[in-house]
Amino acid sequence: MGLKTLIRLLGVLLICAVVFGIVKCASRGQGVTTVESSETKRKVFPDFQINDVAKIELREKENTLTINRGKENWEIAERGGYPADSKKVVDLIRSVWDLDIAQPVPLQRSQYGRVKLLDPGAESVSAEEAATVMTISNAAGEELGSIWLGKVHEASEGRPNPFSGGMMMNDVGRYVKRGDSAAVYIVKEVFQDAEPKAKDWLDDEFFEISKIKSISRKTSKPEESWSLSREELSGDFTLVDAKEGEELDPTKVTAMKSAFSNPQFDDVFVGDDVKVPSSNVFTIETFDGFTYVISAGEKNDSNELPLTVKVSESFEKTRKEGEEESDEEKKAEDEKFAKELEAKKEKLAKEKKLEGKVFQVRSFVIDSINKTRAEILKEKKEEDEDAGAEEAAAPTPPAPAPPAEEK
Repeated sequence: MGLKTLIRLLGVLLICAVVFGIVKCASRGQGVTTVESSETKRKVFPDFQINDVAKIELREKENTLTINRGKENWEIAERGGYPADSKKVVDLIRSVWDLDIAQPVPLQRSQYGRVKLLDPGAESVSAEEAATVMTISNAAGEELGSIWLGKVHEASEGRPNPFSGGMMMNDVGRYVKRGDSAAVYIVKEVFQDAEPKAKDWLDDEFFEISKIKSISRKTSKPEESWSLSREELSGDFTLVDAKEGEELDPTKVTAMKSAFSNPQFDDVFVGDDVKVPSSNVFTIETFDGFTYVISAGEKNDSNELPLTVKVSESFEKTRKEGEEESDEEKKAEDEKFAKELEAKKEKLAKEKKLEGKVFQVRSFVIDSINKTRAEILKEKKEEDEDAGAEEAAAPTPPAPAPPAEEK
């Protein structure tokens, strides 16, 4: 080997050593700033038994969430076994099963707090340092995998942030470690939904009312109760058993035609929080043959209130044939009726499952129908003022002329 060749080789080795030293210092200092890709992917859980998952526990410093596989649904233990959002649960399990290591991070245990990977169960650990621990088990209670979710890893977009200064940042991954290992990795999955907040995991499917035929409100004060009905879907409501002098104000009840057309709930009450509401009871019948009895309680300072629902049916089970139907028309109408009847039965079965539960809803869900009897009537005061105004506006007749003097 010539002298020049030896010098070149020593120079290359020196450059490699300097680069290695810079990378190592950066790893020990501020951590990894980019997520590298690799043709050879390594799984965080190479032997994860995805089909055996029967329980998921998410644990933070203050909160815990337990999701169990039930006979029909995934269920939330902290909500009395109320159904969980199955898609959300399955997506979480699949994310763990498919989780690849994007970048190993050489951290000492003393540095875990900096990336939020300390044990949330330790008294000396703050919420800002604690991990979110996800433990996945099978039906026998055997652990299939445990992953500690730490700080979200960000990367710069390369452009200034117009709101807070600095550079615009994107979430590109998360620091994680297995529960049975000290090795820390960055993975490309952010696990944004992996938080132990029970209400965020509830199946949000709720009841829905359409084609209202009649609606009534009953309270502990009979004078505030009322009942409205209409004969056809395109018609307006009339006040049932209107008293003398009472006249319904159509503008005040128009919105009631679409009451509960798309109601939503925020949470489900369980345990000592369960208080069955009874201050307002609404009974709604539809042209489709459904009857709903909805009980609502008083709203709190946050405009939230408890609500329950019961549903029953009285829809036709057989179709009445029209006059002079051809065989082809009869077949088409029979098929249409059977399809609609099946849809009604499915809807009834789903909404029956809501019975016995007390839901937390926002007050706007019942605002359109939560009115007293006086609030849906035309105001007499306005009518009297209008009549007085008309009388005042009428021209004053001229005074009669004095009688002529007799000559």
